Amino acid sequence: MHKSPAPTFLPAALRSLFLVALAMFACEREAHAYTDPGTGALIWQMLVAGVVGVGFYFRRLTGWFKNRKGPRD
Repeated sequence: MHKSPAPTFLPAALRSLFLVALAMFACEREAHAYTDPGTGALIWQMLVAGVVGVGFYFRRLTGWFKNRKGPRD
């Protein structure tokens, strides 16, 4: 009895793109670049804004579900 091949979760094009990206991250090169001190502050600002934004939308989503359920009796 012949078994059918296992189903693939990703199409071939997406798998090859993933492998190329993985190879790019695995093969590091020396970077001759300069980052100024303000770059670190900008990264922190983006991270904090992202956390606050996720918290805001999570709170809105939970409030929407509570209102949809109806008042408690």
